[in-house]
Amino acid sequence: MRCLPGLPSGLAIWTLLSQSWSDAPARALLEFNRVLLYLMVLVVMATVPRTPRRLSAGLWAFAAAATAICLAALASRVMPDLVSAPLDIQSDRLSWPLTYWNALGLLATLAIVACTHLASSEREPALARVVGAAAVPGLAVALYFTFSRGAIATAIVALAVYLVLARSRGLLSGSIAVVPATAIAVSVAYGADLLAKENPTAPIAAGQADRVAWVTVLAMVAAGALRALLLALDARLTRVTVSPGSRRAVLGGGAALAVIGALVLAVALDAPSSIERQYDRFVEGRTIESGGDLRDRLTTPANNGRLDGWRVAVDGFEAERLHGTGAGTFEHEWARERPLQFSMVDAHSLYLETLSDLGLVGMVLLGAALLMVLGAFVLRARGPDRAIYAALTAMAVAWLIHAGLDWDWEMPAVTLWLFALGGLALARSADAPRALGRPPTPVRVALGFACIILAIAPAQIYLSQKSLDSSVAAFEADDCPTAVDEAIKSTDTLSVRPEPFEILGYCDVRLGNPKLGVRAMSEAVERDPRDWRLQYGLALVRGAAGMSPKAAARRAVRLNPREQMARDARDAFRTNDPQKWKRRALSARLPIN
Repeated sequence: MRCLPGLPSGLAIWTLLSQSWSDAPARALLEFNRVLLYLMVLVVMATVPRTPRRLSAGLWAFAAAATAICLAALASRVMPDLVSAPLDIQSDRLSWPLTYWNALGLLATLAIVACTHLASSEREPALARVVGAAAVPGLAVALYFTFSRGAIATAIVALAVYLVLARSRGLLSGSIAVVPATAIAVSVAYGADLLAKENPTAPIAAGQADRVAWVTVLAMVAAGALRALLLALDARLTRVTVSPGSRRAVLGGGAALAVIGALVLAVALDAPSSIERQYDRFVEGRTIESGGDLRDRLTTPANNGRLDGWRVAVDGFEAERLHGTGAGTFEHEWARERPLQFSMVDAHSLYLETLSDLGLVGMVLLGAALLMVLGAFVLRARGPDRAIYAALTAMAVAWLIHAGLDWDWEMPAVTLWLFALGGLALARSADAPRALGRPPTPVRVALGFACIILAIAPAQIYLSQKSLDSSVAAFEADDCPTAVDEAIKSTDTLSVRPEPFEILGYCDVRLGNPKLGVRAMSEAVERDPRDWRLQYGLALVRGAAGMSPKAAARRAVRLNPREQMARDARDAFRTNDPQKWKRRALSARLPIN
């Protein structure tokens, strides 16, 4: 317990230190804030003495919250008159309320594993087994409608890990209740072709939506009811005793049969050639052509631009192997090196982005922290509490795999559970001596004050962001006096952020003070010199002030060669006429999000 925070806190400190070589303190601070959140959750949960009941309660809480979110998301697809997603959320793939379909897919995967455990463990209460079984068909349909290939593949792997590790006697009853009902619900959902189009909530799709809704509800009810009927079977299986030798023989025979079956299937399907073809399609397929039917995504191995992002991340690592380019700076690397006109903020791989941003040191710290949590689950996946630790291990494996394919680290909704339950798994057992691992009172007091001090940074970021959001909204409404006031509030709260100064620069030009705008935009550039938007903005305000914008415009193009706005500005400012600079600066587009 005493060394528990060491690895995550080392990652947090290294993230914050990266501002010294990235010249982007605001980006490092934002990334530090996220690591700090995970660290604090881990430490707080690790102070609670560990018991199987508490760990089970934590898993119940996660399963309940994740299931509620996923079923609400599903309702927005099959019952849009009852539950409607906001209009600014992309509607073709299920993403509300998390706003990102792959994150929702991962959440559904984690919930499926958790509910499968609840449905299958004879150590869980009867009600938990019934409710867990009832939830799985709805979660599976929600996962399907995200059309997230990575999440679906991860779900298969995670369930396999759980089945191998748990070896629960309730798996037979749980499978009988869950598998047929889930298969029927997903099959009906797959057959609803209008729900796999660009506008799945259109009136023409209402009939199919109703059918999917009713079948899913009936499948959930059937799974729960059948699980209730099979509770008696659990009781009988629990009374069966199996000698260790017989258990090893059965497990060994089952494993051998599984390996032989896999080999036979691989030969029958010509697996080597098929894998080679699919790999080639993955490498060569930058985009997914679904032809308007999102079901085609599920059988398309195209990388959808991820390989390009991964290559840029690897190039960033090659440039600065030890410490990387700085926390949060992958966006700069992508803008400068991207091979196609496509915006990307994150590398869609936690591990490659960490190598790019924080180098080998950051990757070692991150890997050690994650392995520490995974190890806490794996090492305890034995004995009478084996099943719950098997579920947590399977969920952690699912997260670790998916985080290598997407930006789950930036989504606390799918990541906080890992550190919360990981902290509880790492905590001192309630049966251990009370003094074991308990730091002296002065140390605990010092840690308390340190937590209070550390909380200042997130509070500053929140208040600064609140004012910045108001400033941007006012700027877009052409209300520069309000935008200026809110931007100043944002800088007063957190002075290292460049965005408020960017707003001040543009507003100063609108209010007739272009030279003041040059000063404000120069402040923004100083806080993040590799951001092409700020260099572009500096070129505009300098042009509006009658000052030469050429150097800033050229820097903007060097930082983002494929950006049309930057190239247009560079070409427009080739003239030496200050009056033309002014006219072209005032008519240019602004890169304000």
